[in-house]
Amino acid sequence: MAIPAALVAYSAWSASEALPNVGARIEQAHWTARSWFDGEATATIDSTWSDALPHRDFASGIVGAGRWLALGEGKEGVVPGRDGWLFTAEEARSMSEPLSASLARIAILEETLNEMGVALTIVPLAGKADIYRDETRNPSMANDLEARYDEVLASLREMGIDTVDSRTALMTEAEVSQVFYASDTHWTRDGAAAVARAIAADLPSGDTVFEPVETETVAFHGDLTKFITTEDYATAIGLEEESARLFKAEAAAADNGADIFGSGDDLFAAAALPTVLVGTSYSANPDWSFQESLKIAMQSDIVNYAEEGRGPVKPFLKMLADPAFRDTPPQRVIWEIPVRYLSDPSIWEPEEAQKDQAILAGGMLTDELARIEADAPTSLQTAETLQAASTDAAGQTGQLASLDLNNKGETHVD
Repeated sequence: MAIPAALVAYSAWSASEALPNVGARIEQAHWTARSWFDGEATATIDSTWSDALPHRDFASGIVGAGRWLALGEGKEGVVPGRDGWLFTAEEARSMSEPLSASLARIAILEETLNEMGVALTIVPLAGKADIYRDETRNPSMANDLEARYDEVLASLREMGIDTVDSRTALMTEAEVSQVFYASDTHWTRDGAAAVARAIAADLPSGDTVFEPVETETVAFHGDLTKFITTEDYATAIGLEEESARLFKAEAAAADNGADIFGSGDDLFAAAALPTVLVGTSYSANPDWSFQESLKIAMQSDIVNYAEEGRGPVKPFLKMLADPAFRDTPPQRVIWEIPVRYLSDPSIWEPEEAQKDQAILAGGMLTDELARIEADAPTSLQTAETLQAASTDAAGQTGQLASLDLNNKGETHVD
């Protein structure tokens, strides 16, 4: 009787620990009726509940470590490679809609910047499994990533959008140094620097010399190890820590050290900077050193709108909506887009607060960006060919009447 009694007591205690977190999540969510019908609310409650259980980390770590040792497998989300190399399952994900839909949306965003007098440079980021195909056990994943990258790069160039070839830069650098972490999704300092140099070779340079000032070296478990076990057990099963050498890019001349950022959340001070960076965690996380590498390579300071964990599009839309950006637009935006994200149509969904904002070309609403037809015409002209339809009886506005695209065909993978 003691064993079932103990289990009941432990269950009651676990529930009492988890319920406050679930309640707080419900209070913060402000879900609509649709959220309950489509399962979003219940899925969030379920994940919040499981995350809050006090035994979760211990059980997950033990079970995951045992599965890795016995079978060499992890949870859904990771693709194990050779010799401890791990790859995100997002790179093996198939395209759920034609690439033409993403290209149509990109054309609208480019036209939006053009209306403001801002040039756009897109840096499609090649997949880790593509660069380190010899470390994978899945050649088709690497081949699909390569094909997708080639199609994206060629299509953007056919559209007349300025692009930088990150794949060539990474492949060349990989011959002499490691450009991606073995157990993490992201690039190393050397990989980020190689792409920064490729960007600088394509764009005008500034006149400020920046020099690297080493700060610290940090050790961390790669983000892909969480799909196998917890940090407490990772090293014990052979998943070693990674190491990042951090630095700051500082202007060589003392008189160039003025505060150009202002204060608070305002990224711009009195005058606009020539270059803005936007994108994903590859650009946002200081551990990967991309912004600092760009400063050195381009001899110019960089305003960074990139954000972690939000994909490449949401930070871009947030940047467009920022009054500081619109009032003092920069000369150029560098947009970093990992090609694996293009297999996820949800990246184009704006935040709730931005859905009704007409900040896009032709007065188009941001909510309409995600609803562009997947079978959009493939004859390409940029967003200049957009026409807004008249409002319907319900008062909805801004339906796309026409879109031209230069791309033909679809891609695979993310």
